[in-house]
Amino acid sequence: MPSLRALLNRLLRPAGWEIVRRPDQVIPPDLPDAAAYTGPEDHARLFRPWLAADFARWLTPAVTANTMLSRQKLYLLARMVEQTLDVPGDLFEAGAGSGGSGRLMLDILRARGVRKRLWLLDTFAGYQKVDVERDGAHMRVNDCRCAGVDAVRALLADETHEVRLVPGLIPGTLAEVTSDALSFAHIDVNLYEPTLAALEFVLDRLQPGGVVVFDDYNWPATVGARRAIDEVCGARGRTVVSVPESTQAFLLQR
Repeated sequence: MPSLRALLNRLLRPAGWEIVRRPDQVIPPDLPDAAAYTGPEDHARLFRPWLAADFARWLTPAVTANTMLSRQKLYLLARMVEQTLDVPGDLFEAGAGSGGSGRLMLDILRARGVRKRLWLLDTFAGYQKVDVERDGAHMRVNDCRCAGVDAVRALLADETHEVRLVPGLIPGTLAEVTSDALSFAHIDVNLYEPTLAALEFVLDRLQPGGVVVFDDYNWPATVGARRAIDEVCGARGRTVVSVPESTQAFLLQR
């Protein structure tokens, strides 16, 4: 009995069409990190370095148990931090959450022998102010509650690097950040007002070669953050690069 494919091909061939089985992509056996070439929804094999053993060493329990960022997002964050280690200035994070991403940045500084201050801002109590018009009616005060400031301080305790936790609402807490030069910033506060204020603050201090990574640019639920980013970057003539198949985006300082 002919197969379904054979029957369909009898109908399609007169029109110049034919159904054929797509061959599996062959991964050369000597290719480094071959296991990291895996298929997404379209079953194509692509290099996904965040799945490779070389990156897994950064994914300690102290990091993964204290962040909502995916392995892919942590990969971009880590690589951008490494890219800016030679750029003068401190590291800045708006939206420290439970401290996992801050711990990743601290671990990179330790491993690379680079001394920079880390400024980590958050309410450490969830959303304390929401703009319904800009952020959407689905956002609620006290949502997105992560670990408290004492738990984050314990996670990031370090004798060799200066880690400054700044609890409270942005933009009010930005005045407590005394650094006048930044090399890297991670902005992950989800909402319009703190995103806009944090980005303005960062761009006034970001050194040439510096990078800003945004976590919330492409996710519809955090459209307020994208509105703020587009507003600031549009006014300054800056280009935001959206990361395909991710909520992330980034900006490079000229």
